[in-house]
This record gives sequence, structure tokens and C-alpha cells, in this order.
Amino acid sequence: MNQPTVVITHHAVSNFNHTVEDVDQWHKARWPECKSELGYWVGYNYVIEADGKVTQTRKHTEEVAHTIGMNNKSIGVCFMGNFDTHQPTPNQISAWGKLYGDLRKQYPDIPTLPHRAYANKSCHGSLLANDFFQIAYQRITLIDRLNKLIALLTRLLTQRRMK
Repeated sequence: MNQPTVVITHHAVSNFNHTVEDVDQWHKARWPECKSELGYWVGYNYVIEADGKVTQTRKHTEEVAHTIGMNNKSIGVCFMGNFDTHQPTPNQISAWGKLYGDLRKQYPDIPTLPHRAYANKSCHGSLLANDFFQIAYQRITLIDRLNKLIALLTRLLTQRRMK
């Protein structure tokens, strides 16, 4: 039984045209006995494709297969692409913001760390700082709050002009 305490981010070390179906085939070949309750062999809980499509591949309560020593206490999110050579797409960043926000509603204040925090790897990509996805989420949240504030101020100013 998985009891998540951290969200661990990964990159697929692939190009952007790969999909969740590709990851499923790669993991099926590697771990044929590890089919999830959702019907995937993917070892992560989520895969985020270049276009921002998010696919849940494992339930949060299922044991995962993405980070040795953390597979009973984490949620794994894999981004398609190779962040040793390029940055995540804007659609991936946007999808991450929504996904991580939803996860934080279910698991308040759950941190996010790259795979390399637990293994001698570059994963989630050598071009990205350890806190890249945490900062991306904070930016998205701040922009959303600012947009709501602008809408409120606009509404107040409009009401004031009507008087």
C-alpha cells in the first residue's frame, strides 16, 4: 500500500513525440508482472505529455515503480521529453500546475522533489534546478491570484463608475 509523502518528478529521456502509450510499452517489457489497477504497466502515477495531456496510470494507493526506496511513499510524475537537452513545454508546465494543485488538495503541503534527490541520476533533467517544478507551481498560483485580484478591481471600478 502506497502512503504518499512526496511527489517525485521524472523526465522520460525521450523526445516530445512520445506518449503515455510508449511509456506503457517500455515498462511492460521491463516489468511485465506490474500491471496497475488502472490497466497500465507504467510505474509512475501520472504521465504528462508535451501537449499537456495528463494521464493517471496508477492509483495513489498502489505501490509504484519509479524510485527505489520510495515506491511505497510517493507519487511519481513523468514528463515526456529529455530535460538534459531542452525545457518542458508551456503546456506541460500548465498541466503540472493543475495536477500539483489537485494533489495538494488531497495531500496538503506535499513537497515535490526530482528523482535525483533519491538516486545518482540527472533526472528530472540537468537543465532544471531541483526546485524547478515547485517554483513553476508557485508562479502559476501567483499569476492566478493576481488575475483574480485584477478581475475584482475591474469589477469594483466598473461599479463605481456606474454610480
